Amino acid sequence: MKEQLALITTYFSLVDAFETAPTAYAAVLHPDVIQTEFPNLLYKSIQHRSFTEILDNLRIGRELLQDSRFDVSSTQPCADGSVVVEGVWQATVISDVGPFTRGQRLSAQLSLIFEFKDGQIFRQRRYPCYEPF
Repeated sequence: MKEQLALITTYFSLVDAFETAPTAYAAVLHPDVIQTEFPNLLYKSIQHRSFTEILDNLRIGRELLQDSRFDVSSTQPCADGSVVVEGVWQATVISDVGPFTRGQRLSAQLSLIFEFKDGQIFRQRRYPCYEPF
């Protein structure tokens, strides 16, 4: 489990930095990774993202947000080899866009389930619960 937690920690560091270079994720994300985000205040339907789409989503985030941070509150290894992570994500909006205003702090409780293949993150399911904005 230590190796899996190290991968997850590296992944969170890259995401918090809004890193978008594919090479930065090469050791962390499996080339066939799929990220599934379940409906929430931002997305009304289930979102499925490939490796490239994960990076595209981070590029959008980098244009809209700063000071992103995910604070892990718990991790739980599962019998099937997956790992459940819970925590709080926060970021600050950098420009007025849609329902957001510059300087607004966004926050969400997150539950994440990670599955692994070939020593990399292969599947990620995200269950975000955003505070009203």
